[in-house]
Amino acid sequence: MDSSSADKEKLDICVKCGAKTKYKKTDNIVFRSGYIEGAGQLCFLCDQPPAPFHDNDPEWMYWGG
Repeated sequence: MDSSSADKEKLDICVKCGAKTKYKKTDNIVFRSGYIEGAGQLCFLCDQPPAPFHDNDPEWMYWGG
């Protein structure tokens, strides 16, 4: 494998946690999930929304939250 094809196979890293992502650096950003324009690629875990916060407030319990 020469250096030009080795560069094409490098995986992008997550800009939040530094883990390798499933996307190559050469993949089109239109088809990537978790890409933030101007910042970079997020891994699958960092791209997930945070878990909802529920305290023991009775109103949350009443409304099904």
